[in-house]
Amino acid sequence: MSSRYEFWLTDDKGKLLLNLEGYSFFAYSRSLLGLGTFTMGLPYQDFRKRIFPVFQPDWRVECWRSPATGIPMRRDAVYLLRKKNIYTRTTDNVQIIQFYGRSTIDLLNRRVVVQAAGTEWTRKEGAIDDLMKEIVREQMLYGSALDETGALDNTRAYPEGEFSVQADFGLGPIVTVNCAETRVMDVLKQLKDTSFELAKESTSNYKIYFDILPYNVFSFAGYILDEENADPILDEQGFPLESETSISVNSGIGLQFQTFAGLYGQDRTLGAVYSVENGNLEGPNYSMDHLEERNAVIVKGFGRGDSRVSDWALDSDRINQSRWNRCELFRDGSQEPDQDKLADLGRADLWDGEPVEELAAEILNSPGGPQAPRSLYGIDWDLGDLLPIEYGDKRFDVEVSIVYVAMDENGRETVTGRNEVVGQ
Repeated sequence: MSSRYEFWLTDDKGKLLLNLEGYSFFAYSRSLLGLGTFTMGLPYQDFRKRIFPVFQPDWRVECWRSPATGIPMRRDAVYLLRKKNIYTRTTDNVQIIQFYGRSTIDLLNRRVVVQAAGTEWTRKEGAIDDLMKEIVREQMLYGSALDETGALDNTRAYPEGEFSVQADFGLGPIVTVNCAETRVMDVLKQLKDTSFELAKESTSNYKIYFDILPYNVFSFAGYILDEENADPILDEQGFPLESETSISVNSGIGLQFQTFAGLYGQDRTLGAVYSVENGNLEGPNYSMDHLEERNAVIVKGFGRGDSRVSDWALDSDRINQSRWNRCELFRDGSQEPDQDKLADLGRADLWDGEPVEELAAEILNSPGGPQAPRSLYGIDWDLGDLLPIEYGDKRFDVEVSIVYVAMDENGRETVTGRNEVVGQ
């Protein structure tokens, strides 16, 4: 097995600036739980000879990876650079410039729902995936972004033509949401958690995921390309011909907010089993934790004292697991105009209050062998995939929620996938 990497530095429009060669180390992560991160260290004096200035906020790094010889590279992730650090390495007194970046979903952290509570822009009802897109359009899409009064305000929008929002699908369960004066990322996480709770209650409801991904891009790196249509030229066995010097076709990377219904990745539960015995699972640790469980949420609306309207969001199955297991939480619903929908506000809290059934384990990037199935990252498993894991006389269908890729200063590669929570 021989993984190959290329890292392309671009400006904030996606225009290619530099191939980041000669790095000392790198590490990046992809995550369904929040922000993915990126870091890379390069010899500073060599780097500044190739490009100056050496850093601008929101320059991007495209991470390209091939998991094995003969397999085309794919763009694994894109990160927005947000920090540089220059230090002297103590082992040889070489100056290192280290970059830090975040995944493009960080754009959702940069906007707040600024309109007043109780307006059409902050109190919404509809399918969860469509609500997510509507909120994103109104807070950051050129031609749709609004100011605090609800008037069109493109000064709050991301660059025209470079950021888009996927079309509405109407696949999520229908709910109400109140989102005034809240970060867009936090609102979307709340809606996501609500969809997960409703999916647990009924198989007709889809879990809804969200992300910001490169869009309308056609690129191949490291291969000889047909000049007419920019496709890679194939050899007699059907593999792309590799170039001695890497070639990148960069059409200008757009970013798009997207939602995913049911599953972010692929269902691979009928494929190879992941276990210590099969050599593709390491360090498993299983636990079931009820310490912070909440299964009864009282939501209180208008009024004061005895006149205040209230309703409950309940998980009766969990409550009845023992005679003592009713675990309550309070949620303020005074901003909800429809007092008959107070219980909807407690759905996300029920999901957050699930008992945590945890299988902490590392899914390995392994070429396999006579007694072990192949498990290559990017081919046999990926972020958001559902995998079958066997451990402790139990079988789990586990979602890969975090992927970690790194290479240290000695050239040692680490590629692992993790799932932090099974029960959620």
